[in-house]
Amino acid sequence: DATPPARPESLALPAAGYRNDSSLNNAGSNGNYWSSSLNTDNPNNAYNLNFNSSNVDWNNNNRYYGQSVRPVCP
Repeated sequence: DATPPARPESLALPAAGYRNDSSLNNAGSNGNYWSSSLNTDNPNNAYNLNFNSSNVDWNNNNRYYGQSVRPVCP
């Protein structure tokens, strides 16, 4: 069986990159994931998690960019 054991204390997110117009950027090296939280000072922006092999950041970016969404239940 190739199924990994369940580990409720972890979450695997692939480095899916993001989309800008028709271009896919940083796929395989960066993960970019939207949260459900809008920036109340600028509703065109939403908060997002960004990571690569050496860094993890919580930012807010324009919702125009196509970033991944992964529903997570606490």
